[in-house]
Amino acid sequence: MKVAFINASPRKNNSISLQLLRAMEERLPGCEIVRGWDSVPGGADAIVVAFPLYVDGIPSNLLRELAAREQGLPPGARVYAMVNNGFYEGAQNAHAISMLRNWCARAKLAWGQGVGVGGGGMLSSRKPGRGPLKSVGAALDAMAANILTGTGGEDLYTSPDIPRALYKLGGAMGLRAQGRKNGLTKQEMARKL
Repeated sequence: MKVAFINASPRKNNSISLQLLRAMEERLPGCEIVRGWDSVPGGADAIVVAFPLYVDGIPSNLLRELAAREQGLPPGARVYAMVNNGFYEGAQNAHAISMLRNWCARAKLAWGQGVGVGGGGMLSSRKPGRGPLKSVGAALDAMAANILTGTGGEDLYTSPDIPRALYKLGGAMGLRAQGRKNGLTKQEMARKL
């Protein structure tokens, strides 16, 4: 089975989207993984698109790519999406997943499944399937099973497996540490604009 991975993050390398694709690759043993849009017309059985949420939708770089790639894709390919955001709730990604599903209908491609990942920033330091990202791992396992059988599934949405208040506290601590690293004082970070 040939699976095309599309990292549609504007950040490309060092992105959460790339981390999700790496985690998915581990779950697809024996599959031939090809990367990038140019590899898709060569006969991919499945297309896995990973991207971050931008203003409740698809990033503009991906929108341009989708418009350019509407023709010439293998008609039997099934499309799967992994969308991440920094919000606690993975359900924030529902509109973006719906947008990609609508593009599939227009491009005459089969929709596979979407996974909306909340708390995406946690993926930069943790592996899906363990600790606070146990739910993310389970969603990726379900999607991988569907990819391997060439079937679709219900869209899944995950949130970190920690209380929301703890997630917000960790995020605030991370922002303060980043501010200090960039030379901001405590007063500058507390200033309201």
